[in-house]
Amino acid sequence: MRTSNVKNFYRFAFLISFALASVFFSSFLCAQPSKNTNGLDIKRWDDEMGSRVYFVKTNRLPIIDVAIDVDAGSRWDPVGKEGLASMVSSMLFKGHKDKKLIIGEEKIGEFFAENSIIRSVSTSRDKVTIILRFLNEPEVIERVISFISAVFKGPLINNSILERQKDLKILGLREALTRPQQIALRELWKRMYPEHPYGRSTTEESLKNLERVNLLEFFETFWTPSRMTFSIVGDVNKKTVKKFVSTISQARTMVGETKTQPSSYNTILPPVIYPLGKTAEIEHPAEQSHIWIGLPLMARHQTEDVFPFFVANHILGGSGFGSRLTSEVREKRGLSYSVFSGFSLLKQKGPFFIGLQTGKEKREEALGIVRTTLEDFVKNGPTSEELESAKTGLIGGFALKLDSNRKTLLNLSQIAFYDLPLDYLDEWVDNMTAVTREDVMRVLRTYFSMENLSTVVIGK
Repeated sequence: MRTSNVKNFYRFAFLISFALASVFFSSFLCAQPSKNTNGLDIKRWDDEMGSRVYFVKTNRLPIIDVAIDVDAGSRWDPVGKEGLASMVSSMLFKGHKDKKLIIGEEKIGEFFAENSIIRSVSTSRDKVTIILRFLNEPEVIERVISFISAVFKGPLINNSILERQKDLKILGLREALTRPQQIALRELWKRMYPEHPYGRSTTEESLKNLERVNLLEFFETFWTPSRMTFSIVGDVNKKTVKKFVSTISQARTMVGETKTQPSSYNTILPPVIYPLGKTAEIEHPAEQSHIWIGLPLMARHQTEDVFPFFVANHILGGSGFGSRLTSEVREKRGLSYSVFSGFSLLKQKGPFFIGLQTGKEKREEALGIVRTTLEDFVKNGPTSEELESAKTGLIGGFALKLDSNRKTLLNLSQIAFYDLPLDYLDEWVDNMTAVTREDVMRVLRTYFSMENLSTVVIGK
């Protein structure tokens, strides 16, 4: 078979495998493997520029998956310029300079297509995540290294493209704010974190306030090697991984446009406080009332308490049918089609929340049942049957959690960015098995306070 045909075959197989994996991929936040079946040999080191590197070698497919997590999320947005972190990340692949040559948006698109590179960029409260997937071919690897290095030297912040991106984001924001769930969630975060950047949201005004100089300075301040973690999974050797990371890290040490001026951005965040819980009622023409309840809970690195809380949330409302909330609100009283609980683990204390929809005339009854169910659970904890059922369900669902490079990458990315123990995944099942009723009671009584619960009701 000719070399070109071999390359085309692998590119085709690569795209097909990605499509199939995407069908089965859902959420990675709770994705954990069994020690006995999915232990990972994680190699970890610090790059000479200060970046942290996490590498897992696999032989499933001739591909490489990369996640670059940068501590440059929206929690670093200045007051009045909310949306800045997201705007910076959205400009990454809009243009850059390669030596004296300006590479535009169209050429960048062609580069990804010609080399069969799949990529995504996302911005959360904590971080920006760049995910790349490409073939394990020496020439492709070299092109990716060269391209990402050029991008990391500094995106080309073109004013016309910036204005276009601002307009697009404003249109998206207007559309989102017609949906009751989006309105409720924005208000809930604001009330859960009144004195913290986690509670701030992008507005039309804050987007309009963004200027080119703001993006350049933010990039120079927060997009530094010491704030980056590289997670790499694939059929590749450690030497190639080291070259990949070091070349990109060194590119970020280049002097940027605003480097001569001291940064005006705050790089120290306040602690999360527990606000006194209140109820906000917001008018909306929605046919049903949308109810959200929440409070700050725990940080991602608090692994000793995270495992008991996995179990607690599963019993309360995280497991769907069979959970206490579904039983009390839906099955016994028919007050809501769907009611659930969940939590988001962040660098600082992330939130626990409960969500449901109900008829406007039944909202007080539904809210009362939710609160009563939660109070009883915090006071009395789970039954022995609930505890064992939850642990069995959680452990039994892990067989498919690391069955692809993509899933392995996203789990590795969590370990890397949140600085979890290297054996976190290997010990997950043992830690879950060891959870006792006393452990669950401890976390419930330690973290839950009914007087700190914030409530938002949309659709009075």
